[in-house]
Amino acid sequence: MFKFDTPSQRNEALRMALTITLCMLIGKLFDFQSPVYFALYPTLIMTKGKDYSWRGFAKTFMPTFIAASIALVISEVFSEHPFVIWTISLLFFDFMRRRATNPAKQGAMLMPTFNWILIVIFSQHTTMDMPTRLHEILIAMVITTFVAKSMIWLFPVKPAGKPRQMIDMPVSFENRYISLALIGGGVAALMIVDLISATFCLVPVIAAAIQTTRTGFLNVVNQRFQTQVGGCAIAIIFSVIMANHQSNIGFYTLGLGLLSFTISAVMAKSQGIARDTHADALLATMLPIQLYITSHQIGLESTFLRAWELSVTLFILWGLYHLTALINNKGSLQESGNNGLSTSHHSQH
Repeated sequence: MFKFDTPSQRNEALRMALTITLCMLIGKLFDFQSPVYFALYPTLIMTKGKDYSWRGFAKTFMPTFIAASIALVISEVFSEHPFVIWTISLLFFDFMRRRATNPAKQGAMLMPTFNWILIVIFSQHTTMDMPTRLHEILIAMVITTFVAKSMIWLFPVKPAGKPRQMIDMPVSFENRYISLALIGGGVAALMIVDLISATFCLVPVIAAAIQTTRTGFLNVVNQRFQTQVGGCAIAIIFSVIMANHQSNIGFYTLGLGLLSFTISAVMAKSQGIARDTHADALLATMLPIQLYITSHQIGLESTFLRAWELSVTLFILWGLYHLTALINNKGSLQESGNNGLSTSHHSQH
């Protein structure tokens, strides 16, 4: 499993695993209110990032921090008017979707949109100090940047070829409507129902909603079912192994490092769609570990609940795809039937 074809593959796996492990440990050991950001940001930056310069990190994190800050201001100002918060959120989602004119921009839309949703939902249903949460978001970004830069310097990777030129395509009204319906509907449901644990289920919803084709939508749903639910399964196995030992920082660090390195190694040796699949699986595995394992509990119940909520969410998306396909086919059959009747009527005359 750990046999690499090139030194670059080995270095890539090492720097991914070490960055994620170190950031997650910092989030746990320093007792942050929201340690999940110390798993979310390093995993996304090391698996999805392309530009690892200081400017590249700033360009990646700045839209996310700005979105979270604006969401916090709106949530505080209109705290007694959730419908206003939801309406402004719709305008923000539409603004982001209109700017996502190619696959790279669609990927860049994920973090700002999800962080906006996190702030809005948590401010509605928790007594958490949201300005402190915003401070921790900034701290997590800064720590992720410095840890990642250190690992990139320690483990250099041979640069890949020139990035493929992406052609901007105009976002149609239909694309915008589908995105608003799915993302806005999900946010509305979570604002009405106090189900904080389901907030992270909106990640695959956003990923599916920004697709421009029906095939792309279905592929995302199928892939996310494998990676998201599969990631929870891996996290459950890790939790069972850690049972009664999670407070032993040495044992926990060794286990976390080996797990992250194993998935990172498989990802580093993969190409194309397989690489994206392993990247999603890495994120889906690290998030429940960071969210639910503490020095006092291993969080099995919460991880099982997360897997169930993700399964239900993805099944709803799968059902919507097949329902709309059925409606479209029915409409096509009716249209062809009407055309046939019309032709028959004219031939009689």
